[in-house]
Amino acid sequence: MSFTTTQVASWIEAQHANTGSPGAVALFSSLEITGIASLKDAGPNDLAFFFSKNYQADLIATRAGVIITGTAFVSALEAANLPQWKTSVFIACAEPYLAMAIATKEFSKVLSAHDHQEIQKVRSIHPSAVIHETATIGINVVIGAQVVIEEGARIHAGATLYPQVYIGPHCEVGEGSVLFPKVTLYEKTLIGKHCRIHAGAVIGGDGFGYAQVNDPATGLPVDHLKIYHVGRVVIEDHVEIGANSTIDRGTLGETRIRSKAKIDNLVQIGHNCDVGAGAILCGCSGMAGSSSLGKFVILGAQAGTGNQVHVGDYAKLAGFTGATKDVPAKAEVGGMPARPLSDLFRIIAMQNKMLRERGRGKK
Repeated sequence: MSFTTTQVASWIEAQHANTGSPGAVALFSSLEITGIASLKDAGPNDLAFFFSKNYQADLIATRAGVIITGTAFVSALEAANLPQWKTSVFIACAEPYLAMAIATKEFSKVLSAHDHQEIQKVRSIHPSAVIHETATIGINVVIGAQVVIEEGARIHAGATLYPQVYIGPHCEVGEGSVLFPKVTLYEKTLIGKHCRIHAGAVIGGDGFGYAQVNDPATGLPVDHLKIYHVGRVVIEDHVEIGANSTIDRGTLGETRIRSKAKIDNLVQIGHNCDVGAGAILCGCSGMAGSSSLGKFVILGAQAGTGNQVHVGDYAKLAGFTGATKDVPAKAEVGGMPARPLSDLFRIIAMQNKMLRERGRGKK
């Protein structure tokens, strides 16, 4: 299947940028786009993207037939007079990175082997799946090999469960959601509509909670008594959870991931946490029990929040940040313990200056 340049431009509300090139004008109306690729790998029938100066070297060498770029780059590209400006079609829009999200969504419907929620499914249940008689399976649900669905579970219309998914007792998987291979849902876990949960994710396991037992004579610890967790996890609509991430159920209440949150691979979310709508948690980040994030918070890679810490709306934690106390809304913090990035950079500059001066003194 192929797309025309006109179709692609209409998806992203873009305009043909290099209209002064006769070759590009001819291609705009005739080229069939059969693939989507990076500038480095693209061929004459591929769509590629240029949205950052970091990719100038790739742009100069690209063979892409169509290139989506930002309107802010058009004047510079025209002035540079690259060969591609004459031989490729450039279409420009205000937000090229956002355009990439829209275009890849359309291409994935025909190019990707991974499930796409907007494609109409036909009900299919593999004969090796084990489904409890009290489970409810909606229309057009796809259930792969060796899937296990326990008692009282509900799988809503259009959901897809890849091979070896485990759905515990009284769990619920919302309409159009996709669970990739070996996803595990412990009992009572609720997954909303149109979620994507990638391979190996474990949702609803016990939180990490133990009561320490001390020796009466010495006061030193001699044992740990497990605190059993009887709560659940609630994942709201349009949430994506990366491979091998873990979300623990509440001790007594809920752990909740709010709508449109995006969680990377290898992320740990403790019991009773609350992740705000639209929050982004990058790889290997973590949240200690009962901590919370406001809406559209960003946790950089390997950043973490301490027990009961709250991060306010729109705040950003740089990679490797440790938040040991509440972070105000819209703050940008880094380091351990977390502090405003402006303060952190000044401290680093002072340390570097002291080291340089110390080195000169030794000489």
